[in-house]
Amino acid sequence: MASLKNFTDKFKRITYSGRYLPEIDGLRFIAIFIVVCQTHLGTYIQDSVLQLTDQSGYIHRFLLEGTYGVSIFFIISGFILALPFAENKLLQGKPVILKQYLWRRVTRLEPAYIITLIGYFILRVYVYRYETFGELLPHFFASLFYMHNIVYDSHSSINGVAWSLEVEIQFYLLMPLLSYLYSIKNTITRRGVFLALTIGGVIFSYYHQYDVANFLYKGCYFFCGMLLADIYLLTKKNFDNSIYTFTGAAFLIISLFIPGYYENVFFSILKIILVFIFFFLIIKNSTLKKWFSYTPVAIIGGMCYSIYLLHIGVLGILRHGFAHIVFSSNAWVNVSIHCVCAIIAIVIVSGIFFLLVEKPTMKRDWYKNIFRKKKGS
Repeated sequence: MASLKNFTDKFKRITYSGRYLPEIDGLRFIAIFIVVCQTHLGTYIQDSVLQLTDQSGYIHRFLLEGTYGVSIFFIISGFILALPFAENKLLQGKPVILKQYLWRRVTRLEPAYIITLIGYFILRVYVYRYETFGELLPHFFASLFYMHNIVYDSHSSINGVAWSLEVEIQFYLLMPLLSYLYSIKNTITRRGVFLALTIGGVIFSYYHQYDVANFLYKGCYFFCGMLLADIYLLTKKNFDNSIYTFTGAAFLIISLFIPGYYENVFFSILKIILVFIFFFLIIKNSTLKKWFSYTPVAIIGGMCYSIYLLHIGVLGILRHGFAHIVFSSNAWVNVSIHCVCAIIAIVIVSGIFFLLVEKPTMKRDWYKNIFRKKKGS
């Protein structure tokens, strides 16, 4: 047991904020599971393993709803990034130093992003020969500076999932300005503003769902996270009754099967309401908090950034040959084997990348040690 604990400890995230919430990593697990398994793994099975061409049925629309996982990521980002700003303005906590806030983004998230971007560039140009060096280079720089959505009006040609990171960086830069909403003294008015921005944003987003994403279209989820941060900090009561436990679990499950964005604007509103409630109950209900803090769940959730950056590349590699292997004449057995193999491959590759690249850059001022070693040599 001790050796197993030592092994799992290697994959735990490094945090310095003093407010590590393991249940949030559990929510990240749900989000990355939806993105990877529902949309990208589902599409991989549909297109490459089963070679189905019908894109009009419920199954295809259900797979598209995997973007719901990205919406959960946006809400988590809104919640986590808003907490120190909300604490400062609502509870007179210490002020956020913007220089440290911005530099932390550069040192914590950029190395992994840049390394994967270079890796995908090499694969596309020199291995798969999808584009030439000259053709792809402008797209590389547009992606590098989080401008591909704006410049090309399309998802990144290097790493398609980077579209959401471009939206994230827009919110990251706007957060210090948006935090002034917490300066509204009246609690009902302040939360009413957040709620209006959330619901109004969902309606606006629904009617722009096929446009290339930006903060204007996806801001509703970040505002939802900011509202959650407000309520979380000022609500001392815990909702530990078993009814709340059941409600949180039920709302999470129900939300997975509501066809929001590709079906109906009212479903879209219902979906974010359900997410808001189960998110709040997960951080305020002891039983749900315990479930979502379960070590394997929290560890995989903590690795979600590495998984998010790499899973599409792993599935892309599997499309070249492996996807066409038939393990059984029974379609369900064949699909199950492919799913298991793909998930194992994604977890192994992402786990190695997490240990070698992402986790070391979680350490504060990690780059200074590199410069010290160079000077010493």
